[in-house]
Amino acid sequence: MDPFYKQDVFFFITTIAVAVVTIIVIAASIYIIKILRDVKYITRKAKTETDIISGELSELRENVREKGAKLKYFSSFFHNVYKKSKK
Repeated sequence: MDPFYKQDVFFFITTIAVAVVTIIVIAASIYIIKILRDVKYITRKAKTETDIISGELSELRENVREKGAKLKYFSSFFHNVYKKSKK
């Protein structure tokens, strides 16, 4: 086989390989971007829920300090948490 033809075959195979690898990298990048968006959504949701729980705990602390440790405040606190978690 002539060296010129060997060179053409090499460049043809290399071009196809580069195209296939590029398509695979693009597909993987799309999936990675989707995963990162989901992670971002989950972290935002966790942050807002944590802020809500933190506020409610500080409210419970204030009630306990002001009124004493009454069972009524504990039960209303847990009742409110239960109602918000159902939403």
